[in-house]
Amino acid sequence: MDEALLLWINQGWAHPVLDGLFGWLSSRAGFALPFALVLLALFTWRWRTAGLQLWLLLILVVGTGDFLGNLLKGILAEVRPCYTLAEQVRQLDRPPGVSCGANLTGMPSNHALNAFATATFLSLMLGGRAVWLFVIAALVALSRVYLGKHYPSQIGAGAFIGLFWGLASAWLGLNYLPFVKRIRDLVAAGSSRHAN
Repeated sequence: MDEALLLWINQGWAHPVLDGLFGWLSSRAGFALPFALVLLALFTWRWRTAGLQLWLLLILVVGTGDFLGNLLKGILAEVRPCYTLAEQVRQLDRPPGVSCGANLTGMPSNHALNAFATATFLSLMLGGRAVWLFVIAALVALSRVYLGKHYPSQIGAGAFIGLFWGLASAWLGLNYLPFVKRIRDLVAAGSSRHAN
């Protein structure tokens, strides 16, 4: 089932527009880094110091999530489809039949983990005003299957761990770090001022 779903998305959905969209969403340098900088500019413009602190917390959540994902990859050692199915998987950045880069393991997908951790953490910190981030998270996760970099199960595991990590990070911060609650209160107060 996992392999059939992967090949259906990877080959059956093949289209130049989706190649461009999913290739861009999957790029850390082309999408994730610029997106983080846009959030930094937006947060500091809207909430000043509290916005900068919120952004730094988000970077900490993503960084620790990435560490957790890499730790689990080392423990689980589940191979990516662009190795096991190199002859069948359509890869945009490699000729047919050539295995993908140096990192063999793909469980869980760090792209999915980080995208869902970001969406969950910011939704909780911003009082539900960042729910739209879940659409972006889902597209980022789907891009990894479309590009043949991860099996759907690896994406599902990454998304689940990301949801948990975003929830746990927000809960820990709000309950055990007083300045996190202050940031959320300042962000909420700044939002209500902009609404009036």
